[in-house]
Amino acid sequence: MTPPRLVYLIDGSSQMYRAFHAPVRTGEGTLLKSAAGVPTNAVYIFVSMLRKLLQEQGPSHIAAAFDLPGPTFRDELADDYKANRAPMPDDLAAQIPLVHRACEALGVPVLTQARFEADDIIGTLARRAEAEGFDVVIVTSDKDFFQLVDDRIRVFNPRDAGVWYDAAGVVEKFGVPPSQVVDVLALMGDAVDNVKGVPGIGEKGARELVSRWGSLDALLEHAADVPQKKYRDALLTHRAAAEHSREMVTIRTDAPVETSLDALAFRGPDREACFALFSELGFRGLTMEFAPTAEAIATDYGVLTTADALQAWVDRARTAGACSLHVFADEDRRLVGIALAVAPRVARYVPLRHRGIHAGEQLTAASALPALAPLLASTAVTKSGYDLKAAVRLLAEAGVTLQGLDIDALLASYLRDAGRSSYPLESIALEHLGYRAMTEEALLGRGAKAIDFAALPPDNVCVFACERADVALQVSAPLQAALDEAGLATVYRSLEQPLIPVLAEMEARGVKIDSAALGQLSHRLEGELTAATDRIYALAGEPFNIASPQQLSTILFDRLHLPALKRNPKTKTASTAVDVLEELALVHELPQRILEWRALQKLKNTYIDALPQLVRPATGRVHTTFNQAVAATGRLSSSDPNLQNIPVRTALGREIRRAFIAEAGCVLVSADYSQIELRVLAHLAGDETLVRAFHDGVDIHDQTALKVFGTSSGLDPHELRRRAKIINYALLYGKTAFTLSKDIGVSPAAAQSFIDAYFDGFPGVRTFIDRTLADARASGVVSTLWGRQRLVPDLVSPNGQIRTAAERVAVNLPIQGTAADIMKRAMIDAHARLPEIPGAHLILTVHDELVVEVPEGRASEAAALVRSVMEGAASLRVPLTVDVGIGPTWDDAKP
Repeated sequence: MTPPRLVYLIDGSSQMYRAFHAPVRTGEGTLLKSAAGVPTNAVYIFVSMLRKLLQEQGPSHIAAAFDLPGPTFRDELADDYKANRAPMPDDLAAQIPLVHRACEALGVPVLTQARFEADDIIGTLARRAEAEGFDVVIVTSDKDFFQLVDDRIRVFNPRDAGVWYDAAGVVEKFGVPPSQVVDVLALMGDAVDNVKGVPGIGEKGARELVSRWGSLDALLEHAADVPQKKYRDALLTHRAAAEHSREMVTIRTDAPVETSLDALAFRGPDREACFALFSELGFRGLTMEFAPTAEAIATDYGVLTTADALQAWVDRARTAGACSLHVFADEDRRLVGIALAVAPRVARYVPLRHRGIHAGEQLTAASALPALAPLLASTAVTKSGYDLKAAVRLLAEAGVTLQGLDIDALLASYLRDAGRSSYPLESIALEHLGYRAMTEEALLGRGAKAIDFAALPPDNVCVFACERADVALQVSAPLQAALDEAGLATVYRSLEQPLIPVLAEMEARGVKIDSAALGQLSHRLEGELTAATDRIYALAGEPFNIASPQQLSTILFDRLHLPALKRNPKTKTASTAVDVLEELALVHELPQRILEWRALQKLKNTYIDALPQLVRPATGRVHTTFNQAVAATGRLSSSDPNLQNIPVRTALGREIRRAFIAEAGCVLVSADYSQIELRVLAHLAGDETLVRAFHDGVDIHDQTALKVFGTSSGLDPHELRRRAKIINYALLYGKTAFTLSKDIGVSPAAAQSFIDAYFDGFPGVRTFIDRTLADARASGVVSTLWGRQRLVPDLVSPNGQIRTAAERVAVNLPIQGTAADIMKRAMIDAHARLPEIPGAHLILTVHDELVVEVPEGRASEAAALVRSVMEGAASLRVPLTVDVGIGPTWDDAKP
């Protein structure tokens, strides 16, 4: 069967203008730009339209026509043609060559013609294609093209879901058949192009006149017979203008376009050109799509299934002196296989525990690990990889030590740009190798239908497994160079890399949980929640689903008529977010009760009920995961479970911490930095008053209260200190007077006066903030004392809200980031020193706190050691002090 001969002619200039005026923005709200700062919003939207067209319509032939700068024959007919149009914006002009390149890369020829517009190129090719037996589709949103529609030529407007216009569609949309479109346009004119038309005759009148008289010529010939005086007089007076306008709006079909229709045959995109262009423009998804894959590049991948083959590979890795590995586990975190790469695109996969009838021949952990263990433990052979902490932990649980760690692609990428939301290996490969790695989802599927890795035959996972190790090996050199260039090698080698085995050991050791105590607490809370629910129903006047924002909104705003302070941007419904309920709680009891209910429910679901379910039967302990590459400030976070969010100061939070217990015969030692971020601020700012206060042991919040409120504020001493503490930390995080006013319950003006008083009392802090922002604007980065960096390009954003947020980030990073670096240094040093005390182990870190499990008889010794290590982790202008406690539970040990 002969494929359809279907040519698509794209009104490129019109579609490009539309794309430019529907700008796509980044997640930060700024217009899309390339790394070089070139605007790319029009290119991105144009490309999205074009790709959708190619995928959904399947043209046999295609081209995009564009206007050229300079005069056309229409300018020769009228000196003021398009005189009303504003000059092309510079941001659009810069994108025209990029749009042309995108068309050519995607396999769409770009057509231009001196002295003619894109309309005329399309009109000429449309009639020519029609004569040669093609069906023609004109892709445009410009109604002028309706004049070309006939049995074989249609117009397609790709906006939204797309709208098609044949002759009947033109009548429905425009009110006249295609043969009369030019006459209507001639009468009504075009203000945008400065086509005069006939004064006083608009679109509606033009349609009525042409429909009645049949054509412009017939209308002009019988102008004296037109019953409406306004139209009659205009037609008699402006006959020449009507005829001239018709010439201006008529699309030419005889332009000297030399391109043959055969040259417009669609042959598909040029993948290399697409990859190069989309990489340059920073279109990450498109770059990934067109990047080369393992199928297009010669690789030496394979599966090792015999002891001799494995030993030969181990020997090859030893000879190379460096290798990269990736470790795979099943759903129960048991070791399933190991991939080892010894050179670029040279890797092997060692299957150990694949299951099923197609698993085939494979080695066992018992036979393979003794051969691998000396290599993996050797410091003479460096090991790179992606998420080496996971590898260290999984191998350790299998009885194998992994040492000689080099570049971890995850951590190195995180250090280079700590503001990203994630750092998948596929993105790293794309950025540094121009290579599209296979995703786990592509191999295993997603969601409930995902397959366990161990259920697939080794041959089926070979490419994926080998590629994980291979890519990590290949990116190690460019990542090391990038760290060196950015001045980040020191923070990587002195903090992040040596922290890997520390965290892996802490995760593997875990922490003991008193499940029975949590069960009792859960039962008690169930009763409290029932009572709280009854009180809420009574206040609401009826039962409802408290967890439903929609039902709560109905109760608060429709039934109780409380003021709707904020609306959800998507649904436009009244918000029931925490900040809204906190304000409403000032005028009604119900919002406060809702907040209390939510807090109880969250703690019960997240910790009290969940923690016993997370106890691993093999260890009887809960094993959290510490995340090094999440927080942009360098702080560690934890997940599964998240131990960072257990409240410290509430009674319920303390009860949950009481369920974290030591093993029999042991106790927990908790060591917590005292006001470390304020001490870092004092060091960085060098403010004499702050520095002196910390050296003299003066309570810094009392000192702030004195500086801000003076000696005769009339406030209760407890309230005075509370406000001073809020102010101290609010300024650390760049809070505004408006936010501070809500925190301490005063007017914004009063809050601003407190901020001003603070800076008057601690002038070094103001100088530090100003200096930090000035340096960051100049360099685009902020740094910690160890050299950790964060990019802050939005400091120069024209958007005030975005710029203010960037200023908060710029001020906070040096303080919180340095505090995080100090904690990491302390963890590394404590881990190295604790073997001096047999049985002492780090088990937890939360914010500025370390928790050690130690035999009861050595607790004081461990406490002294940890305090010494933590206080000596950095040398600042002020002393670092650590509060230490000892007890059988985490809460009891909390200083």
